[in-house]
Amino acid sequence: MRKLKVLKWVILGLIMVIGLSGCRATSTKKSATASSASAKKAQSPYITSSIPTFYVHGYQGSAKSTNTLIKHAEKTAHAHKVIVATVSTSGQVTLDGTWKKGTRNPIIQVVFKNNLAEYDQQSAWLAKVITAVQQQQHFSKYNIVAHSAGCVASVNMLMTKQASGFPSINKLVTIAGPFDGVISEDDVANQNSFLKSGEPKYLHAAYELLAAKRANFPDGVHQLNIVGNLDDGSNSDSLVSNVSARSIKYLLRGHDVHYTEKDFHGKNAQHSKLHENAKVALAVDKYLWHR
Repeated sequence: MRKLKVLKWVILGLIMVIGLSGCRATSTKKSATASSASAKKAQSPYITSSIPTFYVHGYQGSAKSTNTLIKHAEKTAHAHKVIVATVSTSGQVTLDGTWKKGTRNPIIQVVFKNNLAEYDQQSAWLAKVITAVQQQQHFSKYNIVAHSAGCVASVNMLMTKQASGFPSINKLVTIAGPFDGVISEDDVANQNSFLKSGEPKYLHAAYELLAAKRANFPDGVHQLNIVGNLDDGSNSDSLVSNVSARSIKYLLRGHDVHYTEKDFHGKNAQHSKLHENAKVALAVDKYLWHR
C-alpha cells in the first residue's frame, strides 16, 4: 500500500511539472508572438536612406519656396534638413549645417541669391552645389525635388556632361515645370497642344534648350511629374500650361525613365500654391521614401 501511495505522488508530481512546462511554453510563445506583432506595428512606413535629396526653388524663389515641403518631409517621412547650400551672385557656394553620419533621409536646401539667372547658369550652380556636398559626404546617388524654373534647371543639368565621379540621379520630382514656356511670357493659355507624335505643337525657348541636349539624359531615372490645374478653363496652374508641364515626357522619350505623372486640381493647384499644398508634399514624401 505504501509503495502505491508513493507511486501515486510521483505520478501526480510529474503531471504537475509537465503542465507547468506547457504553460510556460505557451506563455513564451504568446509573448514572442506579441513582441513580433508589436515590432511590425511599430515599423515606420517610410524607409531609412542615406541618399541626399536636394530641394531647388524656382524663378524669383527663395528658401521660403521649399520650406513647407521640407518641413512636411521632416514631420511625415522622418527626413532631416542637414545643410542649406547658398549660391552667391558670383557663384560661390556656402554650406551651412551639419550632416552627421547615419542621418535618416538627409535634405539639402538649395538657395540661389540670384534667383533671376538663366537656366544654364542655375544648372551650373546646382552642379557646383552637388559637387561641394559630395566632397564632404562622398555619396554616389542623390534625389532632386524642384519647383517651376528649378525643374528646367535641374533637367538641363542632368542633360549636361559633368566631371568624372559626379554622382548619379536616383529620383527626380518636378513640380509645375515650365518645360515648354510660361504663360504671359512666351506661351498663351489653351494655345498649345500635343501632336499625334506626342510633341507639342509650339516649341518655346525652354523646350528647345532641353531638346538639343536630350540624348545626354541618363537612363534608369525615376521621375514624378506634378501638374497643377486650376480648373478655371485655362488648363494651367496660372503660369504653366498643362501642355508645357507635361512636355517633359516627350522630351525624355527613348530613355529608360520610370515616369509617373500626378495632377492636382483647384485653387490650391495654383503655381505658387503647389509648393504649399499638403497633398503635394505628401505625394512627394511617398514617392521618395515610402516603403
